[in-house]
Amino acid sequence: MNLQGILKKSRLFFVFILLGIIVACLISTSAIQGAQIACTPTTIRVALGLNLTSAEFSVSEGSYELVDCLTHRVISSDSSTGTWVVAPAGSSNLQIYHNGQFLGGLGSSLLLLRQKNDYEQNVFCLGQKKYRGNLLLENFQGKIQAINYLDMEQYLYGVVGAEMGPGAPEEAYKAQAIVSRTYAYYCKEHPQLNYDLGVSTQWQVYGGYDNEVLSSSLVKKAVDDTRGQVIYYDRELIQAFFHSNSGGYSEACENVWSASLPYLQPVVTPEDAIAMQVAQGGSWSAETYLWEKSFSRQELMKQLEKWNRAHPNNAVNVGEIYEIVVKRWAVNPQTKEFLAKETASGRVTQLNFMGSKGMKSFYRDSIRSVLDLRSTLFEVICDSTVKIWNAFGSLDVFSYANDLKAVTADGYITKLNGNSENYYVLGADGLQMVPKFFSKVTFKGKGYGHGLGMSQWGAWGMALRGAKYQEIIEHFYNQDKHDGRLRIQSY
Repeated sequence: MNLQGILKKSRLFFVFILLGIIVACLISTSAIQGAQIACTPTTIRVALGLNLTSAEFSVSEGSYELVDCLTHRVISSDSSTGTWVVAPAGSSNLQIYHNGQFLGGLGSSLLLLRQKNDYEQNVFCLGQKKYRGNLLLENFQGKIQAINYLDMEQYLYGVVGAEMGPGAPEEAYKAQAIVSRTYAYYCKEHPQLNYDLGVSTQWQVYGGYDNEVLSSSLVKKAVDDTRGQVIYYDRELIQAFFHSNSGGYSEACENVWSASLPYLQPVVTPEDAIAMQVAQGGSWSAETYLWEKSFSRQELMKQLEKWNRAHPNNAVNVGEIYEIVVKRWAVNPQTKEFLAKETASGRVTQLNFMGSKGMKSFYRDSIRSVLDLRSTLFEVICDSTVKIWNAFGSLDVFSYANDLKAVTADGYITKLNGNSENYYVLGADGLQMVPKFFSKVTFKGKGYGHGLGMSQWGAWGMALRGAKYQEIIEHFYNQDKHDGRLRIQSY
């Protein structure tokens, strides 16, 4: 194909993409029954609350009006005074209160707090937090959904500082701005039913206008200086996952979740250790790099009971637990089967609870959830663990004494120390008493989060040693290959 043909095809491709975005916005607008929210390709819909019994809101700055989305009736042309409360009426309608006075019900499930002038600074307050943009309130199956419609760049003002934290270098903030913008646009292209993304760490933390005010001027500057820039890999918008700290080594996507993505592959990042040096919130920052969590046998059972109540279909019912076994097998990206080699970072991909009634296994990132661990990069240390040289000159590890037998002076094979709960081992440190069953188990690990994509502390450390945001992104999402497959450009 000649150059003219290529350019023509590129223009057509761009037109189709733009039309797709416009259609998506029109669908969003029709979903609120012609409420005429300004929905542009840069509008993001953020779920501030999804299962509320009521929503209390007020205007903090600027000019707003309150609109019934079904009739288009302006309920209040000046909503800047007082406090409003919206509650569900049945499964589909709404009722409104102003300064404690009941104003009546709506024959509609949708109410819009709409900016009068998009060019002013408009801020509303929902509950105790402030946000820019518009607020859509919907009765969805008898509960209130509160959705914030606002411009992407204004949204990022409330994200970057909340995610990266105070005191980070400017280039780290810029990297976070581009990564968070990419992540948000990907969510916008793959939306939920009535919104694009939420506000918690399940998505990315959105602190709203309050966080924007608390953040340093570098945060807003980082968003402005990178305005509209996102990350593409092979011309496709990436799923820009990120986490707090990789513990020095990130992981391949297939070893954490199921999909294999070329831009979510392991990289070594010694700069993660900067978390040990930066004083942020006491020892919290250091504990994103190195951490330790211990359970007594009773505490472990309580943790598993808590898990079982929340996850009855994935419960741990193995009786009395006598051993916890971990595997670090890597996953074949094509077949999804385990390979006979370990993960690059050493992350655990299988955890087995061995009990009197059987075994229960957890895999990959779900391992973190069942025991509320910071990462899957850890080792398990039981107070019953012993390491014994076998007849072949290799080291065997045992945490359960029933796997061990003793040979008496007369050559008989017997249980260790009879029916006692303990037995004795003579090692380099002398004679030690060891319990036959663990009474305490410790998980000693590194890192915080799933370990995919950009490590925020790694980005912080790289920026401190002089790396630019382009280098940071190339490192975490293209393994420093510089092969042109990864590009940072306007959305």
